[in-house]
Amino acid sequence: MFRPLILAAAALSLGACASVIPQRDPADALYRLSPLDPAYELAASVTVREPEASRLLAGRSIAAEDETGAMRYVRSVQWTDRATSLMQEALLDLLSGEGANVALPAQAGAFTDFEFSWRISDLTLKGDAARCRLEGAILRGKERSVFRQTSIATSATARGRTDAARAEALVQAGQACAREAAAFIADATRQP
Repeated sequence: MFRPLILAAAALSLGACASVIPQRDPADALYRLSPLDPAYELAASVTVREPEASRLLAGRSIAAEDETGAMRYVRSVQWTDRATSLMQEALLDLLSGEGANVALPAQAGAFTDFEFSWRISDLTLKGDAARCRLEGAILRGKERSVFRQTSIATSATARGRTDAARAEALVQAGQACAREAAAFIADATRQP
């Protein structure tokens, strides 16, 4: 008899706590890096992993460095999904091939000739500059030995001082990083 009363009281108190926790205001605008048109033809099959990144860079929030070097989230703009997932999708969009020469996400679980493993070390704003930096390695599929490595850095300048203009510049810098990575993969995996 007391058990239903206790459960009801517990449910009521939990409901009250949830309404007290302040909710973050939604962003004014959401940004994505793709869809992009295929631009690089593959001559082998490649698995593209979702890149690694720090928690600051890997989520939906867009970060900016202020004049003191402190990193802050830009509250009025956000990514449509995790930044790492968006970068993986952009890279997959850019790679095309025929027959067995395809680019697949790691989640597909398929065996491929090569694998692209990468890490995003920067995808932030600083003033009106947007920066993207990544390091990547192509591994031989079955052997998992390192075949080739690259380091890519791109930037873009915002057309205005608004957060929206700065976010658009970050999209451009991220897309440029993905394009350079796709070109590297297509060139490195071309069979002799």
